[in-house]
Amino acid sequence: MGLRKPEEFLTSLQDGREVYYRGKLVEDVISHPVLKVGVQTALVDYQITEKEEYSDFAVAVENGEKINRFLYAPRTKDDLLKRKQLIETGSRLCFGFPPFAKEGGSDALNAVRVASKYVDEKYGTEYNQRVEAFARHLQRGDLSLAIGMTDVKGDRSLRPSRQADKDLYLRIVGKRSDGIVVRGAKAHMTAVQYANEIIILPTRAMTEADKEYAVSFAIPVNTKGLKIISRAGAYEDRPLREVPVSGMFDIMDALVVFDNVFIPNERVFLGGEWEFAGFYTQMFANFHRMTASAYKYPYIELLIGAAKLMADYNGTSKMSHVREKISEMILYGETLNALTRSACENPVEDKLTGIVYPNPMISNSAKYHFANNYHRIVKYLQDISGGIIVTVPSEDDFENNELRPYILKYLAGNANESSEHRYRMIRLVHDLVASDMGGFWEVTTLHAEGSLMAQKIAVFTEADFSRYETLAKSAAGILKRGDGDGNI
Repeated sequence: MGLRKPEEFLTSLQDGREVYYRGKLVEDVISHPVLKVGVQTALVDYQITEKEEYSDFAVAVENGEKINRFLYAPRTKDDLLKRKQLIETGSRLCFGFPPFAKEGGSDALNAVRVASKYVDEKYGTEYNQRVEAFARHLQRGDLSLAIGMTDVKGDRSLRPSRQADKDLYLRIVGKRSDGIVVRGAKAHMTAVQYANEIIILPTRAMTEADKEYAVSFAIPVNTKGLKIISRAGAYEDRPLREVPVSGMFDIMDALVVFDNVFIPNERVFLGGEWEFAGFYTQMFANFHRMTASAYKYPYIELLIGAAKLMADYNGTSKMSHVREKISEMILYGETLNALTRSACENPVEDKLTGIVYPNPMISNSAKYHFANNYHRIVKYLQDISGGIIVTVPSEDDFENNELRPYILKYLAGNANESSEHRYRMIRLVHDLVASDMGGFWEVTTLHAEGSLMAQKIAVFTEADFSRYETLAKSAAGILKRGDGDGNI
């Protein structure tokens, strides 16, 4: 066991993986002009564990050996709070982008650690010990891990087994004495181009007719038959000063095709036990929605800071409507942080494994809060900043010695503030909320980690209706007062 150095992580990615970018096979993800931005972002997860000031929350101890906190199964609320702190730190260092070398993948790992135990209890399978063996493999190598859950789905009104093309959900197409063969695809897989391993989960609850789609497993990224088709990067030829955040940090996503991929038995964690498919999905959400809320908070901090500075530079910081908008942004961010922390401080302990996970009611409320209100916060920043964020002269114009004096003269705002600083802040706000990256965050805030409806379903399922109804019946006189939680 041990902690890898950042350079060891980089070397591990040169393994013959089949990654495509804009239709061409990528020879080396480390040096690719676009994918290397994602690689450098993922690298932060390894740099953090080298820093002494982060070691208390970034490093855990398993059997006397130091391991990355993400690969440690949480068993107390303190473990969850340290995990939250690690997620926030990585996101803050990357200006709102989670490094994602291990964050999402370890959520899935913890989910399968829990869910597999219940399959074993019913069927006498050995899935849980396989998962734990895989976890030790990750810990020993300090490996990065990507999660694949979302199927491409085809006709959303039809179940997996009813699709015209049976491969529109990832499925088992063959069973051998030594393993299974799978075919299909997973969409929106984040950081898979530069991960070491992939862990796959079902995307939804299944019926018996869908049992071939009830599958969970893990494989190395360079497995034969795996084709990784990257999304295009937003800023392939733009100078860093023009896109100060997205030119430095990014999380790359991909459509991953499984073209008759063989999975050995020891890497299979669910193999057709259809009634547990939804439980794997639900347990992943229990972990992952806290992760989502935690990494979003530093990005909101960044938006608040940009809004306050733009108001200062524009000379509008004392206007009541501007102060009100900034106050709303602060309330949004601090409520998100408080909910995320509360989810960790009020965990649920799994009875079979002793693993704890964030309180589902609170973590779903946190995720819904940030997703449902995010676009309003973006609107406030756009409103405070002004239309200049989409019409600002380019960095090439600014670097032109003849044009720069005119730009500085006519982009001046508050006389007490630097004109160049205002220009730099305009460029930052453009990158944050008026660019391809801004659009990326607006869409992923709604759909990543589950849609708004997914959170509504989760809180409805988790709701203590007995308590709610008892109080209402007591107030209505249906029950004698005092029969509820209160004593009168």
